[in-house]
Amino acid sequence: MVSRQGTGALAALLAVLLSAAALAACGENSESSSSAPSSGTGKATTQGSGQDGGKSGGGSPEKSKGKSAEEADSGSGTSAPTAPLEISGGGSAQFRVKGGDNSIQNFGEESDESELEEAATALHDFYVARVRGEWQRACSKLSQLVADQLQTLASGTKQSGKGCSAILARLTPSLPPSVQRESTVVDAGSLRVEGDRGFLIYRGAEGTVYAINMALEDDVWKVGALAGVPLS
Repeated sequence: MVSRQGTGALAALLAVLLSAAALAACGENSESSSSAPSSGTGKATTQGSGQDGGKSGGGSPEKSKGKSAEEADSGSGTSAPTAPLEISGGGSAQFRVKGGDNSIQNFGEESDESELEEAATALHDFYVARVRGEWQRACSKLSQLVADQLQTLASGTKQSGKGCSAILARLTPSLPPSVQRESTVVDAGSLRVEGDRGFLIYRGAEGTVYAINMALEDDVWKVGALAGVPLS
């Protein structure tokens, strides 16, 4: 269970999802990225589906901003520089901070390697699909709760009733290729699980450690937030 004094990091994770409301209100004027940048520093590499093995690629990919709802719902993505999924493992102990808020690092129990790989693959696939503008595929990686909340955020706006893919497209700004690649690098170190809830802890850009909420739905791990929250 999460201790009372260790609720700060959990609250931060909830704030990530709530921040989508502000982005929705901004509409087309949103200029901030909601994908967590990350960099792989691990030893084990898994080729996640939908990534190009880390090639930086040539010209600029097509921008998602300004697409119609029909284009967003079509799920047709474009080529974008992405990074390979890495799974270093090692458990959450390596991420604990002496005297710090370790509520996520101590949440539930450590998963086995297969669950860690499954959850990490789901997150990596979500990030890759998002930078490529493959909105339907990205939405398929999200938990039902997040998909429903995205739909709720769109209520009363011109995006109302157009589905998760159209809303996610509007929340995702255009990014330069170098940032696109950074936003898809996931080096997974730990999955903490309690029941059908979990927190995936992974290393990000320049060694920054992130945690992101995960949800187990029909025995499949789904992404429970739009981005990870830094733990370091």
